[in-house]
Amino acid sequence: MAEEALSVDARLDGVYLTVADEGTTLPGVERFLRAKGVRKYNAKAVEEMVRQKIRTPQKIAERSEAEEKSAFVAVQIEKDGLTASVQVDPPFFTKPWPDAPEIYKLLEQRGIVFGVDKEATENLTNMKLGGEPVVVARGQPAKNGVHARIELLVDPDSIPKQIQEQEQDAQKVDHRSRSAFVNVRKGDTIAVKHPATEGENGMSVIGAVLEPVPGKDTSFPSGSGLEISEDGLTLSAAIDGRLLRKDGKLLVLPELEVPGDVDFSVGNIDFTGSVKIRGGVREGFSVIAAGDIEIKEVVEGAYIKSAGNIVILGGVRGMSKGQITADGSIQLGFVDQAHIRSRGDIRVKNAILHSDVSAQNSVSVLGGQRSQIAGGKIQAGVEVVCQTLGSEMGTKTEVIVGVPPEQVERRKELQSLLTQRSEEFEKIELNLGFLKKLEQVGKLDEEKRLMSVKLTQAKFKTQAAVTSMTKELAELEERLAHGKSKGIVRVKDICYPGVSIMIRGASYAVREPFKFSAFVYEGGEVRLRSFDA
Repeated sequence: MAEEALSVDARLDGVYLTVADEGTTLPGVERFLRAKGVRKYNAKAVEEMVRQKIRTPQKIAERSEAEEKSAFVAVQIEKDGLTASVQVDPPFFTKPWPDAPEIYKLLEQRGIVFGVDKEATENLTNMKLGGEPVVVARGQPAKNGVHARIELLVDPDSIPKQIQEQEQDAQKVDHRSRSAFVNVRKGDTIAVKHPATEGENGMSVIGAVLEPVPGKDTSFPSGSGLEISEDGLTLSAAIDGRLLRKDGKLLVLPELEVPGDVDFSVGNIDFTGSVKIRGGVREGFSVIAAGDIEIKEVVEGAYIKSAGNIVILGGVRGMSKGQITADGSIQLGFVDQAHIRSRGDIRVKNAILHSDVSAQNSVSVLGGQRSQIAGGKIQAGVEVVCQTLGSEMGTKTEVIVGVPPEQVERRKELQSLLTQRSEEFEKIELNLGFLKKLEQVGKLDEEKRLMSVKLTQAKFKTQAAVTSMTKELAELEERLAHGKSKGIVRVKDICYPGVSIMIRGASYAVREPFKFSAFVYEGGEVRLRSFDA
């Protein structure tokens, strides 16, 4: 219903209403009268006008000074101080509507100085929005601080999750290469902390500062093997080892302990510390460790490598493909058809059968019911000692002591490489000398200048390689000289025919059984002596 369809007129004898539109409804008329400030009127007369569609002006109220009030303006500030509203009770239609300056003055009197909405205030007066509160000012809420948060860069639970995801797609699963452990190195960043923030102040509509709620701090869930940076924002590994979560805390343990076998449930192991395996290692799996490795049961056709020592109490059933390598010493229950390499000593309790075994120092097979070496090749830098050497069947068994063949081969390789690098160095020096002469006479163009830079870089690289190989060769020569001064093979019980012994380059073929014997190097040949010689 359009407003022009209704009108009121204040006459001396009363207030008159005109309804010009037949479609006018009673609720519409009532709203119109309220908006005009006509509070008390003859409701029955108004209802009759609408019902009978009377188009002529009709008296609906008496004139009364008490009823003909001016506008009443109420200013309300919410408890949080973030909003202020103005509600105008409309004046009697003959009284003036409050203008914007009046509203602004009232706001100022109430102390409302921040966030005043001029457009809303102007609309309140221009559009005569009465009877309902209109928001005319808005404060700025305080921005509460953000709680501190720990972000894991290395998650100890990530490997099991990855395995589960892989198992959902069988084509992606490599059951041996997967691992259930997370390795970290000293200095690796495990987690970072995003610190809590204080938040930002707000402002109420009366200009009061609204303080934020600061974010709460939190701590790293750190345990042993981890360290927190000085600024408290970085959690790093203090040692090499396995990262795990225990009782809600992160730990780095220098030793990895496997309660059972290394099989499909565990996967291959590549660990930065020591490894202890309560069971065995199944065929096709590998265990690599930067520390010592201890295995309680049998290793079957697996690959075991340690930068420290290896102890395999159950022994090794190599199946012609098992490999055991240690930078330190190796202790084994038995060895069958395996490749064993040690830069220290190799100690076997029961037997070495049909295997390729090499130790930089000594190989010992003693202490078991069958402390025997039979078949394959045994190499040691200093000594080989056993209860029984060879077998009654004349099994071909080769024993080499004194100068390990691989060291001799490496010496030849280094000597050849040094000769090659030295020749390369001389050629570089000649070319650089030629280019220097061109530079002195001003004939070094850009192309030759670049060539000079590349040759200089190649010179330093070759020089560094020569230095490194020279040092390695000197160390190797020292070890070889040490090996040449020693070398003995000792058999506590019996040495059978079929055994071939080489000491410091001299060979001896055993053609008859010997008991309690030792083979030593004397006068350029291998001689037979007593076991305790």
